[in-house]
Amino acid sequence: MIVCDKVEKRFGKVVALDGVSLRIQRGERVALIGTNGSGKTSLLRALVGLLRVGGQITIDGIDVARAPERALRVVAYMPQTTPPLEAPVAELVRASCALRGVEVERVRARAVRLGLDLDTIARVRVRDLSGGMKQKLAASLALACDAPILICDEPTASLDAEARDALFTQLGERPADTTLVLCSHRADEVSALVDRVVELREGRVVRDERVRPAESELVSLSRERSHALRRFG
Repeated sequence: MIVCDKVEKRFGKVVALDGVSLRIQRGERVALIGTNGSGKTSLLRALVGLLRVGGQITIDGIDVARAPERALRVVAYMPQTTPPLEAPVAELVRASCALRGVEVERVRARAVRLGLDLDTIARVRVRDLSGGMKQKLAASLALACDAPILICDEPTASLDAEARDALFTQLGERPADTTLVLCSHRADEVSALVDRVVELREGRVVRDERVRPAESELVSLSRERSHALRRFG
């Protein structure tokens, strides 16, 4: 479903991506991990057409660079940071829903579960929201879309413990055939949601392995994560 073939990117003398090749099949749930500067965000931005790269990326056989609108119809994306938009929240939600064919009520329902009241902040400019509110808004927009591919870049950044739990619960509720790509610098944080771990270091894939914990282990991990988040926040 997603194919990266020798993907390369440089920012001046800095090599962000160094010949990354990956194949992610339909229904796989992948954790893309690595330290800051490992190339994770660059790769995700390339996947959703926000960064021009060397090599090739295809989604369902469609080249993202050549036909981004066609390739990305099946993708929902939650960025690490929301752009500092001048538009009020209500306008952004309406525009996003119109583009994706999603009812505003679906976004509102997702937001409520994350502890965000869209009606209260409807007239607030997106740029004026707190970091946590921006993250909840981005998550709500992405989760409300039924796209078969969901890509999340550091989805728990700026979220409080309760919102993180709610986010993980909603991610776990996605249909079994959803392809999920979660980018995080903490493997333990997303381990209960994925069946494959890909690690980047200095723009290269240094680890690619399948992980399939038993159902009981998944429950245990979820509970342990929940307790730890509430304790240390």
